[in-house]
Amino acid sequence: MLHHSLSPLLELSMSEQLHTPLQDAFVQPVRDVDDLRLAEAMLDTNCTMAIDTETTGLDYHDEIRLIQFGTARGAFVFDPDEFPSLFDELMQRLTSGGVWIMHNAPFDSLHLANKWNVDVDRVMQHVTDTQILSHLIDPREKIDGGIGHGLKQLCATYVDTNSPDGQQALKQRFKQLGFNLNEGFAKVPIWDETFVMYAGLDVILTARLFPILKEQIKDSFAHLVEFEHQVQRISTGMTQRGMTVDVSYTAMLLHDLQEEKEQAERSAARLGVANVNSTAQVAEALQIRGVQLTEKTPSGNWKVDKKVLEDLEDDELAQSVLGAKGASKAMSSWVQPILDHGLLDGTVHPRIRTLAARTSRMSIANPPLQQLPSNDHRIRTCLTASAGKTLVACDFKQIEFRVLAALANEQTMINAIINGEDLHDTTAARLFGSDFTSQHRKIAKSVGFGVVYGGGKDTLARQAGVSTLDAEKAIASFERNFPRVQRWKRSLIDKCTHGEPLVILPTGREIPLERKYGYRSVNYMVQGLAAEIFKGSLVELHNAGLGDHLLVPVHDEIISEVEETDAEEFAQTLIKTMSGELQSVPIDADAEVIGRSWGDAYLMKETINV
Repeated sequence: MLHHSLSPLLELSMSEQLHTPLQDAFVQPVRDVDDLRLAEAMLDTNCTMAIDTETTGLDYHDEIRLIQFGTARGAFVFDPDEFPSLFDELMQRLTSGGVWIMHNAPFDSLHLANKWNVDVDRVMQHVTDTQILSHLIDPREKIDGGIGHGLKQLCATYVDTNSPDGQQALKQRFKQLGFNLNEGFAKVPIWDETFVMYAGLDVILTARLFPILKEQIKDSFAHLVEFEHQVQRISTGMTQRGMTVDVSYTAMLLHDLQEEKEQAERSAARLGVANVNSTAQVAEALQIRGVQLTEKTPSGNWKVDKKVLEDLEDDELAQSVLGAKGASKAMSSWVQPILDHGLLDGTVHPRIRTLAARTSRMSIANPPLQQLPSNDHRIRTCLTASAGKTLVACDFKQIEFRVLAALANEQTMINAIINGEDLHDTTAARLFGSDFTSQHRKIAKSVGFGVVYGGGKDTLARQAGVSTLDAEKAIASFERNFPRVQRWKRSLIDKCTHGEPLVILPTGREIPLERKYGYRSVNYMVQGLAAEIFKGSLVELHNAGLGDHLLVPVHDEIISEVEETDAEEFAQTLIKTMSGELQSVPIDADAEVIGRSWGDAYLMKETINV
């Protein structure tokens, strides 16, 4: 129901008030003193309000152009540089209490916090993110049969099938003005009617979406709402804190990679490949050199992907193509973005998505630090601890397999964990005997991951470098030696294939899946619970007063920094805080004092392997 004190706002007939496609809703640009007073009156109502920003772009350092706030019935849009008093009043209200709604809260909160020069946690502490609510209700993207988590997608389902698509209207407007989408947000006139309407509609739609999603949250996982908001605040704090960039080293590495790329391209050209990105050229040149290609893509072309080329370790052309493409990817995906950030404030600020996957696993973008190559220390060396500090890494020991052992109650695995054994060694010994080789261990490890991630004999054969028959035998041996894992796995798959196609984690989180893909339920259960444990450890670290030391989460590892003199003690604190039990299975963490550069640990591993 509309708050009575908002009624006069709807009865106004000011010339600049924009009438929206939504019934009984207005968008009001704040352009003069009268508009300012009305906006302040809206704030005085203390209603549940949505808030949003329009920025010059999507990067961390891009600037705010407009801020909009309002309810399901109306939104005010203003330029914070033109009306700083309104911005200050809005931020005072936002950080003091009440109920505030955002869609994709980390993005807007970071820009608001940086504009107001405060820690982002202050901005987010009273915010509910409708994107989190939507993910808890249905974590699937639209392509996977879900609704998706975009504002337009959600509103078309929950609010009104005819909800206006402001994004599409804005694209058309940018095109009229001669701008592409990337430059349009920075160059469109700030008071362009389409731009302002788009800004205001996002607030109104978010405000209308919120109570509907809130009603959809089941009691069985209502506690996850607060949990995910805690994790989101901690992770957004990491983005704002950032990680120090060694700018001079990064610039030098960029130059070196460019030279490597050009040299590899010259080598490939000499061997018959003018364009290393042309799979047809690469396949033809390899065949001329006598290489027997065995796999084809769905379109019928010869497969010459990274795995195929890596297996041709003695072929000069294959290695030249790999080198050129690897250097190019390193430059564009990581080194150049890190340098761009570093040149602005000496720090990289990666965006951390806390609900990136259906299983609720996290991911990192801008730049994607989770995808850094593990066999090349040079890119991580771009990132360092702050002056006088050292980096410390802490991760879980074989978390997926410990979760699997707990869920299946597989006593052989549990005993091995309790006794401090390496699970891959235990598996290899069970499969191949106590005198197993390193190749046997590799196969055993691949079989275990195959169970977790749903890989079959063909995948195992390719990953372990063995025949399909040997892979099939290894899988059969695994099933015989760990019967409870097989029974648990089969029971879960049968339930999702023939019963309700839904994975329910012990925490209550629900992960729907398509019935024909019931085999994926094992992966969803194991990966989902492992993600819950990792996120829970972030909350524990934050609650223990260690939050300000956390820099970036990478898979099941947290990178942090601390004063050099406190590093060893801090590492032990991380281990103690992150370790625990899942049922009767120990969940152990391991910490390492890395040093000044993130690459130091990887350089050491590369040296040992050599």
